[in-house]
Amino acid sequence: MRLFLIAFIAFPLAALADISGRVVAVIDGDTIKVLDERKVEHKVRLTGIDAPERGQPREYLASLVAGKTVRVESSKKDHYGRILGKVWVQPSDCPTCGLTLLAPAT
Repeated sequence: MRLFLIAFIAFPLAALADISGRVVAVIDGDTIKVLDERKVEHKVRLTGIDAPERGQPREYLASLVAGKTVRVESSKKDHYGRILGKVWVQPSDCPTCGLTLLAPAT
């Protein structure tokens, strides 16, 4: 019985581990919507950054990801149901480069 419960609990976490799709909306400075290949929309909050919710210019984030294919690595959701994750995107200035992690400026 315990083994079944562990497998049942672990399955949803594994399902969140990797999402690929096109960014269809930039909600604010740290939240995007990703449409996967099954046409399921996922609301994703980028981990590692903290942007104000109101009045936050989202143009910079939009310039990096809007309309692009991204990969999201995650294993949990926040209390609003958003996926918390690292977002990887192809750099616009290097179409032959690999995916680059979106990360806060240091």
